[in-house]
Amino acid sequence: MLIGGEQRVSKTGGQIRAEVHMLLVGDPGTGKSQFMQYAAKLSPRAVMSSGRGSSSAGLTVTAIKDGGQWALEAGALVLADGGVCCIDEFDGIKEADKTSIHEVMEQQTLSVAKAGLVTSLTTRTTVFGAMNPKGNPTDSIAEQTSLSGPLLSRFDILLPVLDAKSSDTDELVSEHILTNHQMHRFADVQGWDIDTTRQYLLWVKATFNPELSSEAEEVLTGYYKLQRTAIDRTSARTTVRMLESLVRIAQAHAKLVARDIVTQQDAVAAVSVAEAASKHLSSGVQFTVGAVFCDDPDAAYDAESEHLLGAIRHMDSDSEFE
Repeated sequence: MLIGGEQRVSKTGGQIRAEVHMLLVGDPGTGKSQFMQYAAKLSPRAVMSSGRGSSSAGLTVTAIKDGGQWALEAGALVLADGGVCCIDEFDGIKEADKTSIHEVMEQQTLSVAKAGLVTSLTTRTTVFGAMNPKGNPTDSIAEQTSLSGPLLSRFDILLPVLDAKSSDTDELVSEHILTNHQMHRFADVQGWDIDTTRQYLLWVKATFNPELSSEAEEVLTGYYKLQRTAIDRTSARTTVRMLESLVRIAQAHAKLVARDIVTQQDAVAAVSVAEAASKHLSSGVQFTVGAVFCDDPDAAYDAESEHLLGAIRHMDSDSEFE
């Protein structure tokens, strides 16, 4: 999400955004706000906001009178241009106000006509939202958001954060919390610090401009066709924007591992992220994005890749038979 894909501009002036928007849908107490605060620290520019405490003007722009003249005061989405705008309690935004961010998320501009001031502002902003699920827990993640189809389709990633019952996980969490209290500080964590991670993300984002390989195109196209032909597909998620989202995520993954070519591995990784929002597929393809790292990530990737390619080939053979 913090890296993004590649922006495309056509000869007619039309453009496809590079920013990857993400929505966390998780149970209370699963650390959604902590995710957002960490993302804000890693981004060169970030604005934190709350859906329940922000109006349309607070998220976009508002007209104020200063010295007898009207002027525009930028809101959170405009101030976060070139960075990330974190909106907690995204479901708390009023329905009338949600429509104001449609243009911001897709066209990356904000058209303003207030108090006689008519202009267009640039909002190349990554939107990172978080909310609690609604409805039946057995429903799909798209149904639990209760967001409109046009707004839901603008999110490239819908990531569920579940408070699953697991004795092993509960023991790890309890040990971590109690250790921090006993030491009166947070325990040391192995790996890069925030400054090093931020510098790396800025470097790969500015250095690499990956192009799709034929193998990656085959995977992304095949998965898109599988989703479109699924019996229980969600119409709000299985639009052409879904394919554009897969391309952006695959490009971002290629940048993350410092590659100029989007390989089949990057495409499979993009599919696994997209599958996190799916309860199941009629094709039989299932992936799990978990909190525990695999002991052998290469073997896990090979298994996912083989499963996905097998489903795509099976679909192609059925199409030829028909």
